[in-house]
Amino acid sequence: MSAEQSQANQLRADQRQAGQLQAETPLEAPLADALQRAAASEDPNAFDAAVRQALETNPEQQPAILRLAIVLRPDWAAALVGAGLVGSRLAAKPDPSGSGRALTQRAVPATAVGVAPIPAPDTEAPPEPAAAPAAKAPSNPAFTGSVDFGGILRTGNTENAGVKGQLKLGYKPDRWEHKGKAEASYLRSEAETLEQRAVLEYEVNYDITDRLFAFGLANYTDDRFSGFDFETLSSAGLGVRLFEGDPVTWEVTAGPSLRYAEFSDSDESETAPGARFTNDISWQVSENALLANETEVLWDRERVTLENDASVKLRIIEKLSGKLSLNTRYRSNVPEDTKSTDTTTRASIVYDF
Repeated sequence: MSAEQSQANQLRADQRQAGQLQAETPLEAPLADALQRAAASEDPNAFDAAVRQALETNPEQQPAILRLAIVLRPDWAAALVGAGLVGSRLAAKPDPSGSGRALTQRAVPATAVGVAPIPAPDTEAPPEPAAAPAAKAPSNPAFTGSVDFGGILRTGNTENAGVKGQLKLGYKPDRWEHKGKAEASYLRSEAETLEQRAVLEYEVNYDITDRLFAFGLANYTDDRFSGFDFETLSSAGLGVRLFEGDPVTWEVTAGPSLRYAEFSDSDESETAPGARFTNDISWQVSENALLANETEVLWDRERVTLENDASVKLRIIEKLSGKLSLNTRYRSNVPEDTKSTDTTTRASIVYDF
């Protein structure tokens, strides 16, 4: 049997089904004629509009209207399923030809309008695939920073109160990490400057593994009471994250260093190669409390410098915290009239971002 004959036989079977369905359903002739004219218009939009109007104006005859629409144009009727017009209330209607097929289960050929074959109403749709889990956001943002400002109480070379401010910035897009720090302290009494210190520092790290990293550091310090006009320090080496997580973080670094300084009471300067070691540890005691201790040791042929900063930080609100710290700085072989050890107690407000 040729394809043309098969299509003709199928069309005649559909016409017989349409005629029998009209005879079995109580559709009025004008309503059935309107649907047939819309089906013959070769316009899927006009057919869709006619079916929708018939359903709205004759809600009590919805099953009969939908069955007739499916028989008249099974290719366009598939779109009615996607629009939610054909529901499970449509029972399968036996085929008058006796083939055992249901009208709503007839296979629908693909058409130019691209509608899919209409599924049987009583066939459950396949479960939708589970949505892929959302990508986990990085635990730390690329940019971080803090602003720290408060009062200080200095003992040692000076025994006065004053103010100190500090700005820290960090940027870690991937394996590279950039850290910047700027701080300044100032004390003045009876028109006389008693404390004046400024520090600029930049550090870059590169993660070799999850725990091992390489670092490079450059530091500029201008401390009026250190016996030097200024000092610069450069260092490079390796670091290890001994612990990294909750609640303890512990990091150590070590490497060679080079210090350059100019004396404040003469035109002389000194250049001293040496070594640098740091030990930083923090403990997140609770959601709102953090204990930290940072230690730096610098050794060269001219002197040894040790600085230790211990602090407790308590969160006030989401990004604002109060901080109390004790800083101890020791330097050997200092100029005359300069003490080796300075101790600074500081209370400040910290804003993290």
